[in-house]
Amino acid sequence: MEPPFKKSVLRAQIDQALETRVRAKLIAIGPLRRKIRKPGPFKLPGMKTDHHYFCHVLAGALESIPELPDFSDDKKIAVMSDYGGEHGDARYSTYSFLFVALDKNGPFQRHMQDLRRRHNIHDPYSEFKYKDLKYGPRSRALPEYLELIDNLIHGAVVTIAIDKKIGSVFGMTKREAHAFVEDQLREGGFGKWAGNVGEKVLRVLHILAAFTAAMTYDQQRLLWYSDTDQINEDAKDRTFADTQKLFGNIGAMYMTHGFEVLGFGKSFRDKGYLDDLLSVPDLAAGMLQDLLTGQDTGADIPGGDEKLAVMKWLATPATFLSKIHVRIAPRDDATYEYQVLTLEPK
Repeated sequence: MEPPFKKSVLRAQIDQALETRVRAKLIAIGPLRRKIRKPGPFKLPGMKTDHHYFCHVLAGALESIPELPDFSDDKKIAVMSDYGGEHGDARYSTYSFLFVALDKNGPFQRHMQDLRRRHNIHDPYSEFKYKDLKYGPRSRALPEYLELIDNLIHGAVVTIAIDKKIGSVFGMTKREAHAFVEDQLREGGFGKWAGNVGEKVLRVLHILAAFTAAMTYDQQRLLWYSDTDQINEDAKDRTFADTQKLFGNIGAMYMTHGFEVLGFGKSFRDKGYLDDLLSVPDLAAGMLQDLLTGQDTGADIPGGDEKLAVMKWLATPATFLSKIHVRIAPRDDATYEYQVLTLEPK
């Protein structure tokens, strides 16, 4: 897939970035030398033939992915999630998840503390948000931040982009599907959800459950940490506890193993280490949405050098961090299909 940047500008920016790296390649963390990735195909043990079509689309995508991170030696796994494409001119809704081995993340945390001090973005804490990368100190720190992600995080950033021409992945029409979703969630004891928010929480939890099933092992400790969003808020007729209970219900459709500890968290008021990880899916979700929208329309992506740096990072393979991009698009017969994407900087 060719990114919709102007090629001459993109080539010059990439050449410049390669010539002016802010620091040398970091030395690999000790435990990573043993197990980094495991080969596919990845089959979901809990899948059954009568599961919903969306489940089988996700299962097909997983079987097409050649490799995933190997977490078999790890005890604590965290999943950070963020979502994009909710503005009016977006053509895709994007759901991005960073799966990371927390046991190995001490070096990343220490280097991020040093990076924030050197660029004076630690007090107040300045987030690396895709929609706001222009602030001077944060902009100057961005290349090194992206390099730390690639060299000191063992895991995978998984981004699923669903074409907005698909009104609902759970029914033939949005109206009928959303009415069904509302009824099913309420009758199942998961609280009251508006149809569009119910659609979103189900999309997020199905994707999360499918990839969690493929990457985690029995009796590990799992933490799901997300930015504050409609799907995890405490509303009048539902709470974050309903989302957690729903994840347990959906997870059983994909996996047969259990967890020693299953934790859930939302971004804290006082930002810190976990939010540095949470910025990774935020960047991936925003970038893939812009790339696909630009490919469809032929328009250039606005944003300057910072967006180019994020594009190059997302398209460049890393030693320890897998980068997985999947597009789900409609077919002529009113169903939809997946495509595992390969991004290549030009």
